[in-house]
Amino acid sequence: MSTRSPTTLVVLLLAGRLWLRLPGVSVHAWGPPPPRGSCARPTTRTGSYRTGNTARYGFFQDLLGPGFRKPAPAVPKKWDQVTIEPDFRVAGLFLLLGGVLDTIPYVQLTLGPLVTLLGILFFVQTCRLRFQFDEDNNFQLVTVNPFTGQLATDVGDNVIVGGANRWACDSFVNYDFFPSGWIDDDANPVGPILVYFKETQTSPEQWNQGPGQAANDPDKIDGGQAVPGQVHFFPAVANGQQLRAEFERRGCARFVPSAAATRDANEP
Repeated sequence: MSTRSPTTLVVLLLAGRLWLRLPGVSVHAWGPPPPRGSCARPTTRTGSYRTGNTARYGFFQDLLGPGFRKPAPAVPKKWDQVTIEPDFRVAGLFLLLGGVLDTIPYVQLTLGPLVTLLGILFFVQTCRLRFQFDEDNNFQLVTVNPFTGQLATDVGDNVIVGGANRWACDSFVNYDFFPSGWIDDDANPVGPILVYFKETQTSPEQWNQGPGQAANDPDKIDGGQAVPGQVHFFPAVANGQQLRAEFERRGCARFVPSAAATRDANEP
């Protein structure tokens, strides 16, 4: 009685699997024979196998198990990532104004230093902050290394209401620029000073903190002059027109009070 070594058995098993994957090979599973005198043919089930490289891949897939799979194709992103260009004009305006006020007696001890400090703050923020829209259609604030230009991967937390400095564009209920007319005034050398937007992504318990109490005044909301949400203000340390274009392109909602609500608000 002859015996085969384990190595020989493994080789025969692999050869049998490979033979089943060769072109033109079919597997037939026969069912029960038909009744005597019947014209029916035996039931067969034929499984046609793939050939060439596909057949060899199927062989290795069977050999290595269900975990051996081709990687799924990458799903293309709907949105591109856009980083808004920095704008130093607001910082320059406050530094210039502060320099003038610092030469006026008495004012140089009160208002002058305050305006100068704001100018320095806006300059630093322009150097270190970037407004950005990511591939998932979120609006976020990221820091940048002013020496290398490398953007940080972490957006950080909001110091006012907590949570990440990232908001979904479809959570916007309003946005604007202040002074609002300055963004389209070509004769204005500065542009807007503040960026404002309101969103509903933040927990409603935070909406009335700080300036949110005035922005969510129940009388204004009931009168159609405002919509509820979390309000945010930022110095306009980025290109305002580019920022507004992205707000519009990405579907950020902008609230426009009705004519009746505006008329009632202006009446004494």
